[in-house]
Amino acid sequence: MTKHLPRLAAAALLLSTAAACDSQRSATESAAPLSTPTNSAAAVSYQKELSRGDYSFAVQTVGTGSQRQLRWRAERLGRELAAMTDNIEGTVLDAQVSNLNNDDFPELLVFVADAGSGSYGRLVGYEFLSRGRRPLSLPTLEGPAAEGYLGHDSFRVEGRRLIRSFPIYRPDDPNSTPSGGTRTIVYEMPKKEGLITMVEHQDS
Repeated sequence: MTKHLPRLAAAALLLSTAAACDSQRSATESAAPLSTPTNSAAAVSYQKELSRGDYSFAVQTVGTGSQRQLRWRAERLGRELAAMTDNIEGTVLDAQVSNLNNDDFPELLVFVADAGSGSYGRLVGYEFLSRGRRPLSLPTLEGPAAEGYLGHDSFRVEGRRLIRSFPIYRPDDPNSTPSGGTRTIVYEMPKKEGLITMVEHQDS
């Protein structure tokens, strides 16, 4: 019996090595690019590719419920600068590439409507600098600009300005029927501060 022990040990070692190789190969084959989620292509609920100068961006959400996965990737001249995956509650309304502060570095702006009856709008944004990136967000609505606000935002970029619009609710308005008109808020991003700031708002 003792003469067969080396052979048995060798066979066990070969089986262990083969199993490890199969496991590694399976993990590699299951990897998928941004444009093809590992679960199903049908699970992609938002997808957009954008470019500005030497920069290109891909934005995608996966999932169809209130909980979704936001993925984005940034490249310059075909070389990846950064990529991120984050969980969000809500849906992506739109994604834009801008240069609000008129420098050499673009901003990726992803506009999100939170889950719920109000669909409150917010920004997931980044400015891509020569070294790294800087997160961007909208300042909190307060004062007269926040009066009658119950969500349902829309966003657009016009030149070096970010425009936000939403319906104005009077105290007795149901969620489905705002009657106070529309408020438009204008944001800019001064080069020195590097922050998005509100510069004016107007009701119509």
